[in-house]
Amino acid sequence: MDLIPTHPLFPLLEEIPYHPSRSFVQQVDSDQWKELGIQKKDRLLLEFRPLKDLDLALILHHGQSVLTRYRHHPKPQFLPPSPSPSIPENEAVLQGVVTCLVRMM
Repeated sequence: MDLIPTHPLFPLLEEIPYHPSRSFVQQVDSDQWKELGIQKKDRLLLEFRPLKDLDLALILHHGQSVLTRYRHHPKPQFLPPSPSPSIPENEAVLQGVVTCLVRMM
């Protein structure tokens, strides 16, 4: 992705590690993930890499994007904010792993 200096995310991407085709920025547009310490208007840098235990991951589940905590033990699963039940790994499509949280003041 070619960025020009007038792009609204240009200052943000200059400050965080960004690798074209492997990383992308997602803006949070609701308060549904405050239990995970993420607020509305926060920006998340996500990248495609293998999951590790307790990673924060964005998944696609039944056509809906869900931010979850990945647990590998006792079985691989994704834990969305409560009261949602855990999601087995084979029912989710990994969209990216959160590597950086940017909060604009």
